[in-house]
Amino acid sequence: MSKILLIGPKQNRYNKNDTGGITILFELLISELIQKKIDFSTIDTLKANYNNNIFMFPKIILALIKNIRKHEHISLHATMNSFLVLSPIIIILAKIFSKKTSLRKFAGSLDKVYNNSNFFKKFVIRTIIKHTDTVFFETKYLVNTFKKYNKNTFWFPNVRDANIQIKKVRKFKKRFVYIGSINEEKGIDELCEVIRKLDKSYTCDLYGPIKYTNEKYSIEYFKKIGVNYKGPLNSNDVLKVMDRYDVLVLPSHREGYPGIIIEAFALGIPVIATKLQGIMEMCTDNKNALLVDVKKTQQLLEAIKSIDNTKYDHLHKEAVKTFSNFNSNIQTDLFLEHINHKGKK
Repeated sequence: MSKILLIGPKQNRYNKNDTGGITILFELLISELIQKKIDFSTIDTLKANYNNNIFMFPKIILALIKNIRKHEHISLHATMNSFLVLSPIIIILAKIFSKKTSLRKFAGSLDKVYNNSNFFKKFVIRTIIKHTDTVFFETKYLVNTFKKYNKNTFWFPNVRDANIQIKKVRKFKKRFVYIGSINEEKGIDELCEVIRKLDKSYTCDLYGPIKYTNEKYSIEYFKKIGVNYKGPLNSNDVLKVMDRYDVLVLPSHREGYPGIIIEAFALGIPVIATKLQGIMEMCTDNKNALLVDVKKTQQLLEAIKSIDNTKYDHLHKEAVKTFSNFNSNIQTDLFLEHINHKGKK
């Protein structure tokens, strides 16, 4: 029976509360493979789990060399750094030992990195994609961009555990929520301006960490302008808190595939968001979401005010249906199918 060697970022051993999105995705894949009785081993690439960052990649490479003979398939789940550093080594070793390879590139910015790179870096990126057996990207536009270098290039989106989906009918009570980092790039200024124009029949609360001290945002700032800022959320509380609201508002200036949108769909909560490339792959205007142009405050206000009970019922039902695209169980099955791997009988 063939065995997979998974290389990716595991949970922080020293601080389990410090868990990034890519670690959540990698750990979720591991959990799904265990449930499906797939034979696999792992090599950790999370920097925080290594005492000395200088020796992190050498240790990973030594672990790869030590374990490659025991596995038939080598699967790298990569940030930009691990993509550039580890992929060439994996490809070379896989050729030497006649192993199959796959690459899952997290985030949706590789096209921008590629376009802004010099000739040599572009060559490296193309070579990695061409010589990896199966490639996965988080966004469809990256699949379309890089498929010309490798026909075995597929979509593996941001996903969530199917068990989080809540099967219930929602009623519209004009309760809106923003959950995310509190900074200008997330459209907080536009959202605050809109909130101040809404009458008292509306609720619109903000949750999230204030990350940048050089920006104007603070608890005092939100009190002064009359906006309900509720503070940061523990990751374990996000679903419970969001379930109290009717609509997620995400007026970002820049995004990839926001996991918070997937979690909203799991709860049957529709979204008001900006027309960004990744978001438009997840959301369909007037179906599971209302989409507005970036930095267009009036459009955002009109979108919020346009929702009534009839419109909300339609948006809610479509949001529930959309979650299947981001169901981790379904996407893990597709991952195994694409790499031609079968679990234990």
